[in-house]
Amino acid sequence: MDEDIITLIDEESGEEVKLRLIDRFDKDERFFSVLLTLAENDDDAQLVILEELEEGEDILLQSLDESEEDEIYDYYDALCEAELDEDDDSEA
Repeated sequence: MDEDIITLIDEESGEEVKLRLIDRFDKDERFFSVLLTLAENDDDAQLVILEELEEGEDILLQSLDESEEDEIYDYYDALCEAELDEDDDSEA
């Protein structure tokens, strides 16, 4: 069993969705998981960011509020760009 694969169940429809955990980050003392949907065709895969909430020893994943979704995705994009810039600087 691959530890990086997470199965989420939609509370309303009961539908299972499999995702691969590809990254984690924090912002303002909140923690987020970056997941990629598993699709038969790589072009159909989607990036999803969910907030991590601790409940005892378990970590729950919660959808982002629509009001902050753009801010969180933009923050993650900036983190990735900064990491790429660091990689470019270290190769020079």
